[in-house]
Amino acid sequence: MDTQLLSTFAASLFALLNPLGVLPVFISYTAKENKGVQKWLAVLLSLTVLGLLLLFLLTGSSLLQFFGITLDSFRIAGGILLLLIGINLVTGNMKGKVQDVAEQDNQSDLEEAKSVYRKIVIPLAMPLLVGPGVIANVILYANEIQANKDGFQIVELAAVCVFISSIVCAILLSGQWLQRILGNVGLSIATRILGLLVASIGVQFITSGLTSILVHQIAPQLRL
Repeated sequence: MDTQLLSTFAASLFALLNPLGVLPVFISYTAKENKGVQKWLAVLLSLTVLGLLLLFLLTGSSLLQFFGITLDSFRIAGGILLLLIGINLVTGNMKGKVQDVAEQDNQSDLEEAKSVYRKIVIPLAMPLLVGPGVIANVILYANEIQANKDGFQIVELAAVCVFISSIVCAILLSGQWLQRILGNVGLSIATRILGLLVASIGVQFITSGLTSILVHQIAPQLRL
């Protein structure tokens, strides 16, 4: 077990998912719903996030091979994307539209939640939670595992995805409570801190990709 790799993956995944930053949007979408519906919506959205994470974790490497994209090229592209996302989070330029959702009727909490879920899964689950940055991050780590030829580590990464999705669910479930505790200012500060982490991860990806290309592709050509 590579604890450093798993902890880095968990930290980067949580920062990129940014559930604290999405929390105000979730609260806005579900403000008119009762607590039971809000709980079901949090569970449904978290399960969707988990399904998307596992999908890209298991098929991401095949996608790169299919399109003929090298890991270094994808690492640089993903790093640039993460850097831009991080800058937007820090500067507060991420846009989130608040819209009215389904009207209340005599449905059960679960049926009501399913009705609202169909209307808010886009953009909440994707791209606000599982956005391009998250997808790039998951694919990059999946490729690192494939390079190490350690099949058990993919199971460990999948377990991390389950763990982080559970945290996302817990945060969404406690949305109203966290908003009262942190306030709008607290949530804004937390979002900007996560944005700084995302930007730093992006710079690291770009540096690693450029270094690898310089050492393994450009330098050998210069020696000839």
